[in-house]
Amino acid sequence: MSKIAHYLRAINAENMKEWRIEWKYKPDFIRQFLEPFVYLFPYFLYGYALLGGRYSSHLKSITGVDDMVAYTFIGYLIMGFLNTACWAMGSSLRKEQWYGTLEAIFVAPVPRWVYVAGMALHSTCHQGLIMVFQAFLITTVFALVFKTTGIFLVLLIVVLMLMGLYGLGIMVAGFTIGMKQWWVISEALSTLITVVTPIAYPLAVLPIFLQKAALFLPTTYGIIGVRHFLLGEKLAISLPLIIFRLIVILVVWLTVGFALFIFMDRYGRKKGILSLY
Repeated sequence: MSKIAHYLRAINAENMKEWRIEWKYKPDFIRQFLEPFVYLFPYFLYGYALLGGRYSSHLKSITGVDDMVAYTFIGYLIMGFLNTACWAMGSSLRKEQWYGTLEAIFVAPVPRWVYVAGMALHSTCHQGLIMVFQAFLITTVFALVFKTTGIFLVLLIVVLMLMGLYGLGIMVAGFTIGMKQWWVISEALSTLITVVTPIAYPLAVLPIFLQKAALFLPTTYGIIGVRHFLLGEKLAISLPLIIFRLIVILVVWLTVGFALFIFMDRYGRKKGILSLY
């Protein structure tokens, strides 16, 4: 228990360190709260242009939801956590190299994964605040109304999806040790996942091979599960199967992510490339 408490203190220390650094750059800190709207509103504009309005009978026939704004907003809101994995966690080690503090952190008396876990905690809290701010503003402007029944299952689905994405973030962080251009991996993965995941369009409109690929992503199950409870979207996959698949995905992704991180850590120490810029 003392070792676990020691690890938790180290994780929280990394979390608090990032908050202090971010707050030193206040314009950039504020920008991160406003930036999601820059990417979200084009989805709404495309929807209005293509549908001729906010509501679509065709969308309702496929998903059971006719409100394009609410449908797209939930998808984009949940996908915000993808940035936590692909960018915030993935770039964490590279940022320490820029600061010149990576070596000092890596000789701390805790396992290497504790540092990445601290970044995961910070990124989740930070993204959570952004999501709350975004949700309040969008629901107020567009007068969105969501169902509140099944909120426990919504939280369960989001947590399971997040755990799966943590595996992805740890994997990208591992690549950063041996591959300084970490953004190549993050850009490729985030773009692919964004295209395949049914954010602003139903899964049924994707080509068959992309529909199959989407079933291996935690974001797919996270979005369709949350939209089912908040908006009443029709499920093509049963709820127990969604939860089961999320558990399988998170176990596989976390295992692969940790294995790759440990391998790249050993590789970096063996080659002496940890401090290379």
